[in-house]
Amino acid sequence: MTSLPLVWGEGASMESILSGRSEPALIYQYWLEQYDIAAVDSLENLAQDDPDIVILAQPRPMDPADLTDLDGWVRSGGDVIILTDPELFWPSTLPLGDPRRPLASGLLSPLLDHWGLKLIAVAEENEDVVGRRFGDHFFATRGVGRLEQVMTNGTSGVECDESAVEFVIQCSVGTGRASIIADADFLNAALWTDEARRSPKKSGAARFIDTLVNGHFDPDIAAN
Repeated sequence: MTSLPLVWGEGASMESILSGRSEPALIYQYWLEQYDIAAVDSLENLAQDDPDIVILAQPRPMDPADLTDLDGWVRSGGDVIILTDPELFWPSTLPLGDPRRPLASGLLSPLLDHWGLKLIAVAEENEDVVGRRFGDHFFATRGVGRLEQVMTNGTSGVECDESAVEFVIQCSVGTGRASIIADADFLNAALWTDEARRSPKKSGAARFIDTLVNGHFDPDIAAN
């Protein structure tokens, strides 16, 4: 689930999709090759469909029922990777106010609050390209936020391990697991090297997500 132009590309219309003129973003093309993946607009049937893993990549504002369903599904053993950027710098040719534009700031506070987490924009960050590292994976991005643990009444059953970097936190939620990343700009292939654009499997951004996915099924793989 995403507001980013990953599935059909920037400004895609029904006409361009049906005519085959739309093109998925490089990261989504890579995911299609690596995984059995499907884009969704709702988590209404999450418990029934019971996927191996859910990826929320700067999703559109979610209905409270979707958030409740997601929380319950994770607590019952589900796995989720959440990319929620407090200050997205994703260029768009679409006019301000166009609903197809990527969401400028993550709106998952109700869910994060319930898990005892807070998403924070880093004041000194700006839209300049910066390098970030997670384990062995290095990638370029913009405006990375950070995640902090806070004490709330809704944190029952949630235990989180802070990683060596402030923009990633991994939690056990009930019997399920959640990886939360305070960034989404790194999915934009415009920030990748020429080599990575020619072969996305060489992209540090793609391998970072692969590590998170694999770590949900084999914790020994997860990097710190």
